[in-house]
Amino acid sequence: MVANREVAIVTGAGRGIGLSTTKRLLEDGFHVVMVDVNEDPLTSNAEALRAAGNPVEHHVLSITDRPAVKALVESLPRIDVLVNNAAIFWDGKFDDVTEDDFRKMYEVNVIGAFVIAQEAARRMERGARIVNVASRAYLAGYAHSPYITSKAGSVGLTRAMAIDLAERGIMVNSVAPGLVETDMFRTLTPERQQELIAKQPTRELGQPEDIANGIAFFASPRTRNITGQILTLDGGRSMGLTLY
Repeated sequence: MVANREVAIVTGAGRGIGLSTTKRLLEDGFHVVMVDVNEDPLTSNAEALRAAGNPVEHHVLSITDRPAVKALVESLPRIDVLVNNAAIFWDGKFDDVTEDDFRKMYEVNVIGAFVIAQEAARRMERGARIVNVASRAYLAGYAHSPYITSKAGSVGLTRAMAIDLAERGIMVNSVAPGLVETDMFRTLTPERQQELIAKQPTRELGQPEDIANGIAFFASPRTRNITGQILTLDGGRSMGLTLY
């Protein structure tokens, strides 16, 4: 690890928004610690980045596993940024979802984010930044109530953490992506994908790089006076111009 280089942890870093965020933070001069529960994409992408001379390391773990998270956090010489991107998602009409659906979604998307944020914050010094990846879905949506509920929880967690950590000089913000071209989006049926794209004011998907740029804004030490904010990156969908 290069001395004096700021260290950023990115969860869900094996692909999609997490991988794009890793690449953007590397451009910004960070040493990036890539974390993901899925070993294959994480390892192959981390190795490719290292082969190109980038200062990255990777760790396969679940953010819901506190002992593993704690061990990782304590192994690092410093933590300047945490990007809480790991999440799970699936579609399903309200009448069809189960209690287990809600528990699984909440366990990863809220409790897991809380666990790694709490452990990281204990190691952070004044000026550190936490960025939670929520979703524009927290405003409401159709046929994914567990996900909406979990992302509303992510927004609430962001604001609560921002208040509790402000005295210590740790800034906590969130980005709320809309439709983004990721593996998560591609789990939807083609018909559902087209239905959602048709409701976009831009009529197109965002790209992972678009979200990474918003995350990089909050991860920058230049944003030290911004906390408790939600940056919506959704191609205008949150303006309410179209029906859900």
